[in-house]
Amino acid sequence: MALSTRLFLLTSCLFFTISAHAQNQESNWQKIKDEDGILVYSTAVSGSDIIKVKTKIIIDAPLQRIRQILDDAPQRNQWIPYLDHSTVLQPISDTQRLEYSLFDAPWPASNRDFVYRIRLQHRQNDQLVFRMKSEQSPLMPEQAGIVRAELIESIYTLTRLQPQRTRVELVFHADLKGWLPVWIINIVQRALPFRMLKNLRARAESERTP
Repeated sequence: MALSTRLFLLTSCLFFTISAHAQNQESNWQKIKDEDGILVYSTAVSGSDIIKVKTKIIIDAPLQRIRQILDDAPQRNQWIPYLDHSTVLQPISDTQRLEYSLFDAPWPASNRDFVYRIRLQHRQNDQLVFRMKSEQSPLMPEQAGIVRAELIESIYTLTRLQPQRTRVELVFHADLKGWLPVWIINIVQRALPFRMLKNLRARAESERTP
């Protein structure tokens, strides 16, 4: 068999294997909510009792406006539920930074905080992908009375559909740690991303340029 033929067959096999794997991963998501123009999906994660959630919304605002809102750490508490404050601990490059967020937990739970790296993982004219993941840092040691939670994975995907219309997808998977039972953590997993994107839409659309 000619080398070119073997290479073609190998490439074809790899393509179909990767495509089948991607389709299988997508089929694992189960729709759990369709409300107010927001879709919410969940999936089980191997080795974890905490579900992963994916939320989708279309916002009538430019992609860059939504990015500005996401990047504005001091103002995030205006639209993220229970967030007391966020701050940039360390700018690393033009595509990465280390951040800190403190959340006011409802009584009787203790407040939660996160230290995480946010990375602009993918950038094209019509799409931006931001990935966030917890990491340890001496810039923000753990504090008494506050539970250090873990952001296992959080991914924002912004896709420009039209100049004034953007699809936003949020994948969210976090462990709140402490004594909270898994069933309560999973309630938060299902509810928080929905409220975040709903508030993000309201903020972005209220500040549109005429």
